[in-house]
Amino acid sequence: MFPERKVLLVLNPISGDVNKDAIFEKVKETTEDKGYDLRIYFTTGEDDLGAIRELVGNINPERILVAGGDGTISLVAEAVQNIDIIMGIIPAGSANGLAADFGVSGSLDQVTEVAFGENVIGIDAVSINGEISLHLSDIGLNALLVKNYESSDTRGKLGYAREMFKTLTEHENFLVRITTDQQIVETEALIVIIANAQKYGTGVTINPAGNMSDGFFELVIAKKLDFIETARILTGSTDFNPEIMQVLSVEKAKIECLDKEVYFQIDGEYKGMVRHIEAHILKDYIRVAVP
Repeated sequence: MFPERKVLLVLNPISGDVNKDAIFEKVKETTEDKGYDLRIYFTTGEDDLGAIRELVGNINPERILVAGGDGTISLVAEAVQNIDIIMGIIPAGSANGLAADFGVSGSLDQVTEVAFGENVIGIDAVSINGEISLHLSDIGLNALLVKNYESSDTRGKLGYAREMFKTLTEHENFLVRITTDQQIVETEALIVIIANAQKYGTGVTINPAGNMSDGFFELVIAKKLDFIETARILTGSTDFNPEIMQVLSVEKAKIECLDKEVYFQIDGEYKGMVRHIEAHILKDYIRVAVP
């Protein structure tokens, strides 16, 4: 007979360049030591959202662990919406921005200990055109980078670096109108970031004011950047020129691309081309185990 306490591990087998067998064995060992019944779901890219929802409903786990990148974490968060559950993160993506924001880093032993730990915080999410974003989503330059990376045959930070230079030669500015409760901004932009968190997985602090528990998200608007300024931002500089960067802290916003369709990504997952985005905050959305 299975013990009553259950843990579900959602593992993305193709994310990043991390040894997934080692993750599986470590989680299995930990659940056995703690007396949990472990269930495992491997993402396939085919209706993972529905499958995880059904599995959670059937087994009613008290904790769900995610071994993958930011996109996998957001997928799982959407699957457990309105369910009282703790999420633990085991960084296993190419760019682990959420883990970096939470301070989840170190050896597999260390991050697994955090994922099973009792130090838990509640965080907000952002609903973007009906999909969930916990981390950083955007239109423009970085979304094109995500698209190029997804279609490349190289994973890890080397793949990101290679595709970055390709992307910088392909990007185009676009005209955007942003409507919030406080103001309307119309400008040419290179990128508009919908930021719940602070850092991209590369370590870039793009939203220094970000707080995932404050009931707001930020819109970070970058305008007319030259090659050098763009490269500095993508590789880690936080010394922004205020004349070409604007940050709005909001609870909801409408974003309209006025002159063309623009590349769009949510938490590291390319979503296609868009002309219209509506976003609003979802306060205290999920509980996450942190150091």
